Amino acid sequence: MRNTGISIFTGMESTVEENIAYIEKAASKGYRRIFTSMQRPGSDPARVSAEMPVVAKRAKELGMEIVTDISPKALEIFHATLEDLSPFRDAGVTALRLDDGFSNREAAEITHNSAGMKIEINGSHYYSSDLDEMFRHGADASVMQASFNYHPRFESGISLDFVKEQTAAFAAHGVPMFAFVHSSALHTRVTVESQRYMSPERAAEELFAIPGMDTVLIGDPLASDRDLDAVAEVASREYIRIRAVPEAGATENEKWQMFGGERMARPGTLLSLRHTFRFKDDELHRMAEPRNCVERPAYSVTVDNVDYREGNNNLRRSGELNVWLEKRPADSRINVTGTVLEEDRSLVGMLRPFQKFRLVPYP
Repeated sequence: MRNTGISIFTGMESTVEENIAYIEKAASKGYRRIFTSMQRPGSDPARVSAEMPVVAKRAKELGMEIVTDISPKALEIFHATLEDLSPFRDAGVTALRLDDGFSNREAAEITHNSAGMKIEINGSHYYSSDLDEMFRHGADASVMQASFNYHPRFESGISLDFVKEQTAAFAAHGVPMFAFVHSSALHTRVTVESQRYMSPERAAEELFAIPGMDTVLIGDPLASDRDLDAVAEVASREYIRIRAVPEAGATENEKWQMFGGERMARPGTLLSLRHTFRFKDDELHRMAEPRNCVERPAYSVTVDNVDYREGNNNLRRSGELNVWLEKRPADSRINVTGTVLEEDRSLVGMLRPFQKFRLVPYP
């Protein structure tokens, strides 16, 4: 299941009323998680202490989880200790995200806290070897989750490959991972640098394509209704959406094979993302006639035509939809029918066997 979240910041520009209104709006759209910070530079500690319980109370009433990052400094501000985290619990916080300043042993010990709080590991700072050490010290995976940092400074975000590697390492230990996308207005609090100028929903699409990615949060505060709706839509489905531009002369049968619904990625060669059609009797008329059998550029979309008869899989009643990862020569049995939008091409190589995807026409 895909989950979504938002970010709020107390003790700063937004008032309590603005934050509560934003939480209520997000909850109505299916958002269930909130990230905040009790130690942001520029925040007023007195206001944070006063505002957080009010905001957290409303979040709890709406069934939302709220996580705050902590450091030894935050423990001091809130008169808490590693042995007694109740001040955070009493402020309405559900989970604590460990920032710098905690050893692997301390992280493991905190998972057994008497306040019953979840513990969130920083996926940008802790690695597979750190997790191994935490579990050697008895960490309780059932209360652990993880999240990456967001990076407000332009050109400071991390790579998508690093996110994949870290998410896989945490997933291997049964720890779900969270990451941040930006808002359309600010483009600041984003995890992956290459996603900074994507639409928030396109960035979320890419993150949710990563095995083990549990939650995508909008890092920038007070995101628009448009952004909230768009990211929620991505989370509402279990397939990856890939936009493709149909070839100018594409026929209705070809468009049906490209855009007719959810498809299943099949195991196959390293050359393409492919889906195999098994045409039923009442669908045989949808098989494509030979047309536009030209060279297949990288990221071109093709469908087999009625002349494809090789193999042992009763191909007279079968055909394939392919998205090619590299240039291939022309084949009289294969029609070139479209091309994947450049921004969505990274998604093609991320799909795994038996994962669902859907091509949608663009524009």
